Amino acid sequence: MASVWFVFFLPLLCVGVRAQPEKTKLISLNSSLSPKYGSPIGWASPSDLFAFGFYPQGSGFSVGIWLVGTDENTVVWTANRDDPPASANAKLYFTEDGKLLLQTEEGSEISITDGSGPAVAASMLDSGSFVLYDQNLSVIWNNFSYPTDTILGGQNLDSDNKIVSSESRSNHSSGWFFLAMQEDGNLVSYPVNSSAESDDAYWSSGTSSATQLSLNTEGALYLSSGMSSSIIRTFRNNSNPSKSKTTIYRATFDPDGIFRLYSHRFENNGSFNVSIVWSSLSDQCDVKGFCGFNSYCSNPGTKAECHCLPGFAFNNLSEKIRGCSRIFNGDDCSKMNNQLISYNITTLENTGWGDYPYYKKSMKMEECSKFCLDDCNCGAALYWNGNCYKYKLPIRYGRINRKETATALLKGHLQRVKSANRPPPAPMNTEVKIDGKKTLILVLSLSLGSIAFLCLVIAISSFWVYRHQV
Repeated sequence: MASVWFVFFLPLLCVGVRAQPEKTKLISLNSSLSPKYGSPIGWASPSDLFAFGFYPQGSGFSVGIWLVGTDENTVVWTANRDDPPASANAKLYFTEDGKLLLQTEEGSEISITDGSGPAVAASMLDSGSFVLYDQNLSVIWNNFSYPTDTILGGQNLDSDNKIVSSESRSNHSSGWFFLAMQEDGNLVSYPVNSSAESDDAYWSSGTSSATQLSLNTEGALYLSSGMSSSIIRTFRNNSNPSKSKTTIYRATFDPDGIFRLYSHRFENNGSFNVSIVWSSLSDQCDVKGFCGFNSYCSNPGTKAECHCLPGFAFNNLSEKIRGCSRIFNGDDCSKMNNQLISYNITTLENTGWGDYPYYKKSMKMEECSKFCLDDCNCGAALYWNGNCYKYKLPIRYGRINRKETATALLKGHLQRVKSANRPPPAPMNTEVKIDGKKTLILVLSLSLGSIAFLCLVIAISSFWVYRHQV
């Protein structure tokens, strides 16, 4: 019945859509998509610059929106981004009752557009927004209201909302950093695994009255106040449009934790060019958490590098953001197999990190080194302005900064040495332990038996005394 009604209503809907500022390609009810190995497949926008559907990710497929025509078909939005990829036997289905569902190979149905009512049509717009329409020609759902890591021209990031970086350029699951449009009017970048306090922030707009981050179609990126619509801060101004090319702008919070504005220029001859026109940071090492726990960041040239602390190794060489762990087992106070763990101190100039010390005292650097070596709780120390600061592990937000005047004293495992003041432990005697347990059981049994017998005697005696009195 719904299908018959939709066929009757379609001419009116087309008239309504033509009144919209953009041309549209309507997607009718009962439409579906299936993945295709090796390439994305989807419903395209009228200009064929954007598409919505399945794109390859990992060993399967994810549902999202991508910018067509670039070398890697740049993904700008992903539905249910932290769900596992769907198999090649999955299906994207715009049902007869107006729901957009992902039907998995296992038979489950996952909603792509949570919170929307029944729709009668859908469309992929040239703005990069995928929308659902109701019977009144109103948009009842669009992905612009649910950004993942990117905002496009005409899209906003409202107060108390955030975008989260992707894990990598090929994996669009939630990554390690997020950019928040805070209620206090400040736009701030944080590591994901943090308390999101000021000590964890590594970039901010420095504003206090903004309520919205906006990007327009001419490439202007700015913060504004929703009440007065006044611009609070402009990161980049408008660009002059060109008749010989089409330019798409996108602001993406990249996997490395830096917020960048990209320009995608499509020439009339079919060629294209992608460039970065604005960036929140120029030094990768400014991103807190870029190198993970127990490591530090250095930037000797054009590319930042991560290094483990002495005595540590990367948990994953291909993902150094996961930090480092000790090469040997045991903590700093370990004494195993009649051996003490010996350490040395490695100094590193112009180095610092973001944790609070558990100890501070004025002293010379040599004394600071010895204090850390003799303290089994000390994982590293900083010597700065004649003061010694001791820190426990794990160390986070470590970096080399030429503007930093502190010297890092890094405590590294050297070797195991035999303990001269501690005799070897006596060998365990299993038979003694077993005999001891048997003796304990025997004593307890005799004690409990004696108590029970005594209670029985008292009870019988009391009974006979009472009977005699009666």
